[in-house]
Amino acid sequence: MRRFFSVLLAVVEKDLRLEWRTKESLLVMVVFALLVLTLFSFAFGPGGGSGENARAVQAGILWISFLFACVIGLSRTMGVERESTGFSAMYASPADPSALYLGKVVSVAVLMGIMEFVGFAVLAVLYHADVWKSAGALALIAASATLGVAAAGTLFSAMSARTRTREVLLPVLMFPALVPVLIAAVKATEAHLGGGGWADSRDWIRLMLVYDVVFLVAASVVFEYILEE
Repeated sequence: MRRFFSVLLAVVEKDLRLEWRTKESLLVMVVFALLVLTLFSFAFGPGGGSGENARAVQAGILWISFLFACVIGLSRTMGVERESTGFSAMYASPADPSALYLGKVVSVAVLMGIMEFVGFAVLAVLYHADVWKSAGALALIAASATLGVAAAGTLFSAMSARTRTREVLLPVLMFPALVPVLIAAVKATEAHLGGGGWADSRDWIRLMLVYDVVFLVAASVVFEYILEE
C-alpha cells in the first residue's frame, strides 16, 4: 500500500512540476473558460437572462465552459506523454497501473480545480451570481463533478492519445460518458445559485459521487490494457 501511494504521489508531483514550468495546459484552460463566460455574458446580459431561467442559464454556461476547457487541457497533458514516450515507460515500469491512472486523475483534478475557482469568481462578477453565499455547497458540487470529469477524461484521453484523430476522438468518447455528471452538476449548481438548500441538490450530488466511485474502480482495472501498444 505504501508503494501504491508513493507511485501515485510521484505521478502527481511530476505532472504538477511540469505544468508549473510550462504553464501550458492550465493557462489554456483558464483562458478558454474565461473567454466562453465573457462571450455569453454579452449574449445573455449581465445576469444571464431574466426570470427563473437565469440561474439555469448561468449553471449551464459555467459547466459547459469547464467541460470544453478540460478537453483542451487533457489533450495537451496526454500529448506530452505521447511525445516523450511516457506511455511506454508506464507500461514497462513495475508500478501498479491503477496507481499511475489515479495519479493522472489527481493531477488533472488539481488543474481543473484552479480553473473552476477562477470560473466561479468570473460568474459572480459578470453574471451577478450569488456564488459566495453558497460557497461551501458549490465547492462540494465542483469537487464531485471534477473527480468524475477527470476520471473519464484521463481514461479516454489515454485511449485516444496515440491515434491520428485524437483531437476529434476525445470529445466523441468523453462527452456521452459524462452526460450524467454534467446534468447533475448543472442541476445542483442551479439549485444553490437560486438560493435552494441541500434538499434540492442532495440527490444530484449523490449521483455524481456514485458515478465517481464506479468509474474510478472500472477505469483503474482497465487502464493496464490502455497502456499496451
